[in-house]
Amino acid sequence: MSRTMVLAPCHALHHVTRRTLRVAGAVVILAVGAGPSVVQAQTPSASQRERYAPLILKRPATTRVLSLGGAQVAQRDVDAVFGNPALVGTATALAFGAERYASGARAGQFASSSTIGPLGLGVGVQLLDAGAPFGPFPASSEVLTRATAPGISSIAATMAASLLWKQLRWGIGAKYVEERLRDDRAAGVAFDIGVSRSLSLLNSTVALALQHLGPSLSVEDRREALPAQLAMGIATAPRGVGKWVDVSGSAQLDVRRDGSLFPRGGLEVSYVPIEGVAVTGRAGGRRPQLREERALVMGAGVTVDRLSLDYGWEPLRDGAGHRLTVRLR
Repeated sequence: MSRTMVLAPCHALHHVTRRTLRVAGAVVILAVGAGPSVVQAQTPSASQRERYAPLILKRPATTRVLSLGGAQVAQRDVDAVFGNPALVGTATALAFGAERYASGARAGQFASSSTIGPLGLGVGVQLLDAGAPFGPFPASSEVLTRATAPGISSIAATMAASLLWKQLRWGIGAKYVEERLRDDRAAGVAFDIGVSRSLSLLNSTVALALQHLGPSLSVEDRREALPAQLAMGIATAPRGVGKWVDVSGSAQLDVRRDGSLFPRGGLEVSYVPIEGVAVTGRAGGRRPQLREERALVMGAGVTVDRLSLDYGWEPLRDGAGHRLTVRLR
């Protein structure tokens, strides 16, 4: 191999435009760093962080979403069924994922999206198994980090549909949610409503969604509200910087039902040596919703033709979570 061929990718990086990188970085700063004085006034206490049920609805749904800090509401991907029903069907694919936590707890996900005429359709399932279900209600995030924490199991099964109308994509999703503990379970139905629009600026998507709407869950003599929130965000399509590198970003702000603000965002950088092959690195930041979560997350992925393998790493208060997802487009 000649010296010229070895140095070619590095030489191309010198031609990356500063303007493009500034814009991509600004997307993340908007979500993670902007307005700290505003969110300080809405800082929830440690006990408030563990409010609402089920636990599974307060966790990132898939590996890619986790690696981008949880910024999902404007993402055009198969896992839109978990974040914004308005974007269901914008990417036709299947995805299977699994995660293992420091406590030994395990999680799994499945998502599928397709189109039928003008309709986008999607289904998704999330599972969380944290040992024998004898924990309190609502479940504490300690089940992710402590093997001795009282266990629980959770499930969320979602169906969603979207339609383009007057240059806007509209969507609605319905989900069955359950948190099982002891010999009883708290179960109910929740709904998501979303809207999105494509912009010519950076070939981006802006979106808004009302998530986890529905009646409170109850078990025995205890009732707990769903983690309802308003999510708004922006995601940019991959933008070439040089010959082999693509950069994209996502930013999101969640306004929880108690008024707490949770900004989040991430950057995605892909090296594309030949068409159909990409190696991707991801880094994200978030304001943790749960006591055991930490602010920074990372991930990576490899794509060969229609098959992608994604890995996500999530530091927790004790230990870490490791997540894998296989996507087939």
